[in-house]
Amino acid sequence: MNMDNKLHETIADIAYIAGHKKYYSGDSRADMIEIISWATEFEKIHKGNVWYEQDYMIEIEKYADQKIREQKQYLKNIAR
Repeated sequence: MNMDNKLHETIADIAYIAGHKKYYSGDSRADMIEIISWATEFEKIHKGNVWYEQDYMIEIEKYADQKIREQKQYLKNIAR
């Protein structure tokens, strides 16, 4: 799988996880920009990983959960 396809898959997975968790900041365009940024960061962090040695779905879910929690906290703090 080439890098563009890996990035696209990661974007789709994070978007799916965010939707499943009903994540919405109030601005869908901003959310998509964040998700693309998170996916790009995830791919950089895990560059060179051999996913049959490490479970991709567990890692992407942990990563997305953390990013969503951080973003919700950030949005909560700026709303004060």
